Amino acid sequence: MQEKTNINFKEFKEKMIKCLALQEQLNTKINPNWKEERTEKDFYRAIWLEAAELMEELPWKWWKKTETDFENLQIEIVDIFHFILSLILLKDHEWKKQNSTINYIEFSIPFLYRALEENDKKLNTEELITEVENLVRYAITERDTLTYLTFANIIKNTFESFDKLYLLYISKNILNHIRQEYGYNTGTYKKTINGLEDNKYLTKIVNQVNNEEELEKEIRKAFEELHNK
Repeated sequence: MQEKTNINFKEFKEKMIKCLALQEQLNTKINPNWKEERTEKDFYRAIWLEAAELMEELPWKWWKKTETDFENLQIEIVDIFHFILSLILLKDHEWKKQNSTINYIEFSIPFLYRALEENDKKLNTEELITEVENLVRYAITERDTLTYLTFANIIKNTFESFDKLYLLYISKNILNHIRQEYGYNTGTYKKTINGLEDNKYLTKIVNQVNNEEELEKEIRKAFEELHNK
């Protein structure tokens, strides 16, 4: 869908650093000691499992008629992005522990930017399905750069701009904080409210607000009202 990232490198780097900081906060909220207790394999596994969920949003089942829910598809991609960010943070932590002279974050951000800038191939539906399968393959075999390259290609073919992915990530990150605050890790959180999954409420809010400064206030207000009904 994208021709280019529609964003210069300086702005891309600033937004990636913000995403990494937000992911760090969320992971620490879930487990303050996550960098010592989680492994790269944990996040690679999360990536390929989320990629399998993404596959469910694509029309590959020949035995029944299916239609792609594009909003759900984009949410699944954002979920994968959470775990890619977590993997980058963990690898950066591990490299620093080994006294590496290379900063992994400083390596990965320009790598992702170039992947988004340089890959202009438009994928048809069948090719997109194959690319999701490639993402699963590279995550299972724990190949970081190929995982990032493939993910960048999926983004290019499912989002009209990096900014759209960024806003949706910010929104889903806020929702993930709300989930934790309302008992997601204890099993008391209500993911479906009035017959609608929380992700659906989220995309409605994002489509209406579409402004980073207002997002958290509007999302928290909406979910507080939903959970207090």
